Amino acid sequence: MAKLTLPVGRTDFIRIRNSGNYYIDKTMHISQIVRDGSDSILFTRPRRFGKTTFQSMLKAFFDIREDNRESFTGLAIMDDEEAVEGWMNKWPVIHLTFKDIDGPDFDSAIDVLKGKLMALYQGYGFIDIPDDAEGAVFRNIKRGECTVNEIRRSLEILGKFLYGHYGKKVIILLDEYDVPLAKAESNDYYREMLAVVRAMLLSVLKDCPYTHKGILTGCLRVSKESLFTGLNNLAVYSVTSGKYSSLFGFTEEEVARLLKDTGLEDKAPVVRQWYDGYSIGGVSLYSPWDVVSYVDILLADRDAEPENYWANSSGSEVVRRLIDMTDARVGKEYSTLINGEAIRKHVVETLTYGNLYSSAENIWSLLFMTGYLTLAGKWKPNGETELRLPNEEVRSLFARCVDEWFRDRVRTSDRKELFEALWTCDADALSRIISQYLFRTISYYDYKEDYYHAFLAGLLSDDDYLVESNRESGTGRADIIVQDEDRCRAAVIEVKRAHSRDEMDKMADLALAQLKDREYGSDLEGYSKVVGYGVAFYHKEALVKVLEG
Repeated sequence: MAKLTLPVGRTDFIRIRNSGNYYIDKTMHISQIVRDGSDSILFTRPRRFGKTTFQSMLKAFFDIREDNRESFTGLAIMDDEEAVEGWMNKWPVIHLTFKDIDGPDFDSAIDVLKGKLMALYQGYGFIDIPDDAEGAVFRNIKRGECTVNEIRRSLEILGKFLYGHYGKKVIILLDEYDVPLAKAESNDYYREMLAVVRAMLLSVLKDCPYTHKGILTGCLRVSKESLFTGLNNLAVYSVTSGKYSSLFGFTEEEVARLLKDTGLEDKAPVVRQWYDGYSIGGVSLYSPWDVVSYVDILLADRDAEPENYWANSSGSEVVRRLIDMTDARVGKEYSTLINGEAIRKHVVETLTYGNLYSSAENIWSLLFMTGYLTLAGKWKPNGETELRLPNEEVRSLFARCVDEWFRDRVRTSDRKELFEALWTCDADALSRIISQYLFRTISYYDYKEDYYHAFLAGLLSDDDYLVESNRESGTGRADIIVQDEDRCRAAVIEVKRAHSRDEMDKMADLALAQLKDREYGSDLEGYSKVVGYGVAFYHKEALVKVLEG
């Protein structure tokens, strides 16, 4: 089998095709787009779902400056003679990505946008520009010396000159159109950036005589009142739409073919568990970035464990903000999700970045629209929709956010009573205090022993002590060892999970017996006091027994 090269980190269609990278063919959807009667189309999908590659594919197909027939050879679109003859490299194109437009303040972000527009304009240096007011604006933008007002008109002016040069209307391709708004919201210049982006979009999408078709991609469907005022010809295909459902993401068939072509068919279950599960238009889809990244690692090491690319690429700010906003009062819903079940929520499909975090309802909606949650049943625009976590990757991200929230909450709480009970061997007080903390946590993993282990280790973590989990001790591994080196004392803890309240006493005794039999803590030399604890958990209750040594 010939070695395949996967396009890890590559998003440009032409580069992928001309470099011989493996490509999952999405070109059949070009046939849909050229026949779509809408003047402007907005596609919203989660991040890392192939939006940028899709836009570069459209540019490669439409751009009149290029001849890319060879790059499309063998792909599905070439079977559509009408689309190829009428559209392939026949249209002037304005292709602009907004995804890197960011900055700590408005001026910094505008400087990045100026650079993007300058590069865009320099690609059309062959156009004859008149010596009039609009020609002056063109030259200012091309030099990167334009004003904010000139930026507002930048797409319209370029479109006008392209129309004049080619005698044909322009196709507008705008990638990640909402990124500047998201960044602006995070850095408190949302209104200023909204005014600029709104003017840019409306100048070429609303009744523009130079525009043939506009195609936008982003994560959110920003409300019409906020951004698209008066734009009545905008067709929106979001994560709730059936049309174009398989345009972004990988289908089961596409992933199966990839795994077969790479000789990794046996890895299908783990790939499905970790990266499948996004329900769009009744189609179950995989996250393409994650699948390609993991398969690439598997080609070098067939035993490689799956990674959480979702968390590594963007973090978990939105999940954490929901937990912080509600102070985890919706802990039962977090538990339900992390345990693989569905919750019911009223979803607001059109949001504004200015009010994303104004309510818990909006944040739940944001989690759904951006792919942290997906449909568990049918989309219900006028009622409560069933939502779930799509896969193990996102589930583990939620669990990590819950753990971080708990650790931060514990870190700032007064645990003087807890540690006093620990070092004075007050088992009754420890049982009560640990149960109180447990009652306030978000439980998941169906109360498995690992959950209790992590909970207790986090609860006992403190700057004054060294806390080790599963440390080699005696003839085995103690679950948790807490060392107070300043006072030469240590606590060795064994954790057990009971299956009923009546079984707690027996399991605590079993934990103590294990401490004895395996001599946990016997290697803690130099400590004047070593105390052993057996802790049994059942749901939100803890029973502690002590064994002094």
